[in-house]
Amino acid sequence: MYIEKISLLNFKNYSELELSFSKEINLLAGLNGSGKTNLLDAIYCLCLTKSFLGMNDQQMIHTNQGYFSALGWFKENSKEYKLQYDFDGKKKNFTVDKKPYHKLSEHIGKFPAIVLTPHDTDLIRNGSEDRRRFFDSLFSQADPIYLEALIRYTHFIKQRNALLKLAAEGRFIDRILMDAYDHNLMQSGTIIAQKRASYLQRLLPIFQEYYSLLSPEYENTHIEYETKVLDPNFEKIYQDSYSKDLILQRTNKGVHKDDFKFIINSEAIKQYGSQGQQKTFVIALKLAQYELLKACTGHAPILLMDDIFDKLDDIRIEKLIALVQKHVHGQLFISDARPDRSSIFFKSNSKDFRMFIIDQGSISLSNLPSSTS
Repeated sequence: MYIEKISLLNFKNYSELELSFSKEINLLAGLNGSGKTNLLDAIYCLCLTKSFLGMNDQQMIHTNQGYFSALGWFKENSKEYKLQYDFDGKKKNFTVDKKPYHKLSEHIGKFPAIVLTPHDTDLIRNGSEDRRRFFDSLFSQADPIYLEALIRYTHFIKQRNALLKLAAEGRFIDRILMDAYDHNLMQSGTIIAQKRASYLQRLLPIFQEYYSLLSPEYENTHIEYETKVLDPNFEKIYQDSYSKDLILQRTNKGVHKDDFKFIINSEAIKQYGSQGQQKTFVIALKLAQYELLKACTGHAPILLMDDIFDKLDDIRIEKLIALVQKHVHGQLFISDARPDRSSIFFKSNSKDFRMFIIDQGSISLSNLPSSTS
């Protein structure tokens, strides 16, 4: 699966753009703020129906315009798809071959994509919510049953919390309705927890292998899934927390409280890992994500690497490029403010390679040949 061409209208800093890509390696070169990340985000939006930067639709409209449109022509083997993402200032419209989805969630996993960014180490430094969001995104692309359970769980946790707030205001609480919410949360939460544990067991050895290949030294790494939901006594734990839930006006037990503990040399990498170790950890995690998605969906994901060479030493950069060349068989996009740094690693490869120069929303193809073979 790869994107052949993209057409943007009023998308972020691109007032109008049409661009064709290599089905293998694409290097986007330009100064910070020139639009490299915005182009990668446009591709990501077409694949996952939302921005990887957390921006809402209104924020993605070009300055002083009332709408945006993003079109992408995708291809797999001999089959072609036209994806269109429009926002008119009020309503979002997403179609594949001009056909809308009944639910946008039906699109997730059909055009898998993974993005590596300079901010990925926030997964380590920030709270459990960021780590849950990362694994939820991965497992949702890999497994529609997981995604459906997550959607149901998110819906019922909101409903239950709203009911708890009504109780705090002194209103009558409908116990039958509360029991129905509890039943659905227990059911969907168990599915989520079981699949998180199962997929992590598949992901872990892949991640550990990538970390060892990226690191210049031997370091023992591990990821622990922390949850109460798989405890045999969880239903009682959940029921016993009801009084606390009423006081705090929110549900305090469930998979929405889970965490994933990142460990290096038997210690939490958040406290004891160096900047280089933390960066290597999340890059290895994203490359493992690539392998898992490829195995689960049957599609090689589009890999978007946004300025990830920043704060990596030359040894780690060289190891990363070698790994990508060897293991990434799908389409690859790399953005870099220093094209001399990244392009040199691809000059001896046999894959089709295109380099684009980006300058404030204007893009030109470099004089570098489209294939270096």
